Amino acid sequence: MDSISTLISQLLVNAGDLWGLALIGQFFVMICESAKPKPAEGETAAEPRGFGLLVTILSLLTPLLLLVHAFYVGAGAPIAILALVGGVIVGAGLIGWIIGMAAPPIGRTLNRAAPFLAVAVFALAIYVTWRSAFGLLNMFVTGSAT
Repeated sequence: MDSISTLISQLLVNAGDLWGLALIGQFFVMICESAKPKPAEGETAAEPRGFGLLVTILSLLTPLLLLVHAFYVGAGAPIAILALVGGVIVGAGLIGWIIGMAAPPIGRTLNRAAPFLAVAVFALAIYVTWRSAFGLLNMFVTGSAT
């Protein structure tokens, strides 16, 4: 049996460079989103509305699209796919949380940049994954992949 690092290397080759770039971009987006420090005294945490809500939804869809693409081209390496994408999600969340706790001004700045980065990374993820998402949808609907 191959080691997990070999499987991840094969996944990165199969998924392509742009997929890797989108995964790295999503890693930074998740760091920025989770770097938001606790509200200061007298400050209220506003619920996202309008564009902020759209960006939140896009940020949630991006890792899902990357995961779908990885499963579609991964050729039987589900543990490597889950380890890589899950590690990126957990690692980014922890790094962002540490930044938000240790340096609140930097965390606020990163959090303000998150929506702009999230839209750009989502656009890249759509560009990279549209064929595999369509192929997977086609496979479910017709019973065979094209």
